[in-house]
Amino acid sequence: MRSLRPEYRSVGRQTVREDCVAVFKAGCRVALAELEGLDSRVSFTSDIWTSSANLGYLCLTAHWIDNEFQFQKRIIAFKKIPYPHTGQAVADLVEKLWSDWKLEDKIFSITLDNSSVNDLAVKFLESRLSEKMLFGASHMHMRCSAHILNLIAQEGMKLIHTTLENIRELLRHIGSSGSRLQVLNSILDELKLSPKKGLALDCPTRWNSTLVMIKEALVLKGALKRYVNDQGSIKGPSPEEWNNAEDMATFLEPFLDATKTFSSVRRPSSHTYIKEVWTIRRLLLLENHKGSAILRELALRMQRKFDKYWQNPNLILTLATIFDPRYKLIFLAFCFKKAYGEGHEANARLDDVRDWLKKYYEEYEKACMDQDSSVGSSQGEKQVSRKRKLDEEFAQFKSQNLDLHSTMSELEKYMQEKPIDTDEENFDILQFWKQNSGLYPTLAKMARDFLSVQASSVASESAFSAAGRLTDHLRTSINSETIECLVCSKDWFGPKEEAFDLNKYLPLIQKSDQ
Repeated sequence: MRSLRPEYRSVGRQTVREDCVAVFKAGCRVALAELEGLDSRVSFTSDIWTSSANLGYLCLTAHWIDNEFQFQKRIIAFKKIPYPHTGQAVADLVEKLWSDWKLEDKIFSITLDNSSVNDLAVKFLESRLSEKMLFGASHMHMRCSAHILNLIAQEGMKLIHTTLENIRELLRHIGSSGSRLQVLNSILDELKLSPKKGLALDCPTRWNSTLVMIKEALVLKGALKRYVNDQGSIKGPSPEEWNNAEDMATFLEPFLDATKTFSSVRRPSSHTYIKEVWTIRRLLLLENHKGSAILRELALRMQRKFDKYWQNPNLILTLATIFDPRYKLIFLAFCFKKAYGEGHEANARLDDVRDWLKKYYEEYEKACMDQDSSVGSSQGEKQVSRKRKLDEEFAQFKSQNLDLHSTMSELEKYMQEKPIDTDEENFDILQFWKQNSGLYPTLAKMARDFLSVQASSVASESAFSAAGRLTDHLRTSINSETIECLVCSKDWFGPKEEAFDLNKYLPLIQKSDQ
């Protein structure tokens, strides 16, 4: 390098590490300042991952909607968690992280997968945080919807296990040899199909990867059949199994759409929860009564798993639907009547949602009044005295001259307004609440909290891919503090719109070691 550029100065690994740590420390300061100045609550996702060195790590990600109604996400911790990963250990670490980031009074929800360890951890957290959270933290826990969808889909796939195994084995057989793949490509060329560089094999624990494998096999169905007939060295799926695969691919397509929606980490997804869940429910109910015999059995199996987790929809995610001006409460009424008929159960469920919405609204209304009062009392006495008389006179005038409709609460006014009629596929719900925050200040504050709730824990799980590349079999000795620096810094200063501007914080980074 010096022969090419004499002024080049080599940089050692220790210097690189120190620079990475400096970036991380600066990011911590910026993120802490962001969260301390936040006037809304924060939702979280968390998950546990085991590295190639058999060390456990807990990822904690914060999600909120800022004053400008921009959706924000930050990985605030990627900490090593000692074995065994008990509910007590998980709760202790999460509680400590919330305390370190001064977030105990701003917690709204936490989304976790469905492991028994997480259920126990949530019980510990609820008991410790009950006095600091709304309604005793009874609604804090969100079960990962993407994980539930995976369980439901996997239950259905058990029914066609033999079909899937035959397709998987055929693709593995061809893809494991360059000469076999070349034979397949010659057949594809004759059939006027694009050649393949490789064949997609699934990860059996990820149902969506299995669906991708099925769909690719169906596209290549003619060529695969011909390959099996020509070679005679391997048994392919039978005609009945190919039919089962086609039925399965069609049947699971809505599940894939729902998974993509729940996995969104850059925009709100909580308000779509009821729509997606009821779409799946409707699909299962319809297929119980029509279609092939295999689909009827498939739907029955999946319906049982569906009822286990979604017979009673999550309250917070149900309430989030109301903050979508296209749906409001009338969409819930529609869904409940479709699911439970015109009888008492549908009305009872709707009344329960309406009662909880009112309870939450009253809590937020009280908090907004207390906040306004505290802001007012913090001003200088001279400034307050100048405005007090005018404010009192205006309040008296307002109470005497406004009509009866004006005495309605924000919630009542919002509910009486007709739902927005729009066909926009990418409707910006945050822009709506930003534009209407003056008309509905309390509801807008509620919307920021409810729409920040994550329907899945994908935001934390995605960090494990980056961590896996850092701790491969060649770098098993890298310490946990360095791993956290790199994972968090990549999230904070990465190439995305809401990331920190690295150049803006260079002076802070340069001072971070002091």
